[in-house]
Amino acid sequence: MNLFQRLLHKSYFRGMEPKAPDIASDDRIFLAWQRTHMANERTFLSWSRTSISLLAFGFVIEKFDLFMKHLILLSGGHVEHAHGISTTCLSLFCFALAGIMIVVSGVRFIMVRRHINGGEATFSILPDMLVIVSVIIIIVITLWLSFNRLFNTV
Repeated sequence: MNLFQRLLHKSYFRGMEPKAPDIASDDRIFLAWQRTHMANERTFLSWSRTSISLLAFGFVIEKFDLFMKHLILLSGGHVEHAHGISTTCLSLFCFALAGIMIVVSGVRFIMVRRHINGGEATFSILPDMLVIVSVIIIIVITLWLSFNRLFNTV
């Protein structure tokens, strides 16, 4: 086995070959195996809910921007188009992020299911980092838009 194959083989770092759980031998092992699969499914469902929440957040941003434009027009003010473009970009970013997140969560679900069935104990931190980085980006963009709108109207 060459170096590249050993690096791809994740059990190389643990010093032991992964072994599929023998779920037929003991009821406790079978129940633990089932609990692990159910935890994986709950994690997938929570990722799906987060993705749907991002979609809803994008719609809320867009609807609130339309509401503010109509409120300004009704009060006799003038609507600048620059703010509408930036909020549209933020809502489109939320939509794209929701799509990426649902795809990543599906891939993660399948990969973790294979790891559980194969008896491997290696998992990726990439999906968790995706959520953390995306939430930070959304917060920064929202704060930037808020401060930009606040200082341009004063």
